Amino acid sequence: MENQRLATAVLAALGGADNVAALRYCASRVRLKLHDNTQIDRQLIEQQPPVRALLEVTLAPQLTEFQLVMGPGQSRPLYQALVERVGEK
Repeated sequence: MENQRLATAVLAALGGADNVAALRYCASRVRLKLHDNTQIDRQLIEQQPPVRALLEVTLAPQLTEFQLVMGPGQSRPLYQALVERVGEK
């Protein structure tokens, strides 16, 4: 239930489900690419426990990836809750 609440809050802070272009995860992070990076509410995301940090990584001149740093074992449940809302991307 906590992951469902967190996924709802994170999606709202990302500008909604339609703003998510890509979604994946690794051991300690949920990685996202957005259609419009200006819609992100960093402060709201960083206030959501268990999110430890929000990183912005430039992969190419016009390609930015956001990483929600969660900690070991916490990224997969959030990823799954997000996929339920936005589908696999």
